[in-house]
Amino acid sequence: MPSSTHQSLLLWIARKMTADGFTVTACDGSIPQGGVWNSLPCTPAFAGIRPDACGVGADTGGIAFGEAKTSRDIDTPHTRHQLRVFRELIRQNGKALCRLYIAIPRSSAHSLDRVLCQWAARRQVCRTSIHPRLFCHK
Repeated sequence: MPSSTHQSLLLWIARKMTADGFTVTACDGSIPQGGVWNSLPCTPAFAGIRPDACGVGADTGGIAFGEAKTSRDIDTPHTRHQLRVFRELIRQNGKALCRLYIAIPRSSAHSLDRVLCQWAARRQVCRTSIHPRLFCHK
């Protein structure tokens, strides 16, 4: 069962995806103040992992994945595995057509930066800061 912190972070992801032109098509669990997003189906599994949110760009046909990470869940083998899977999906679909959103508590920015730097150093991934608590790989 996801924590209330996790689900609040998921709300930030759904809002940002929508602001960026994506239609959120699936969410994992009930989101506080989630409205219509609470009636969406659960996210599908990709290569054995299930993102917290998925979206489709109506104008571009692009896809978006969202991951909410609490402070305890950032620097873990599971997160690193998720990043590897998402990286492969991004590579297969093209950077312009696939985005990864990661929402974290502001106090955990350093931990996420460390994990992303290790991930990016090996795979030359660009990370753009979107909000103090929300990062998006474009």
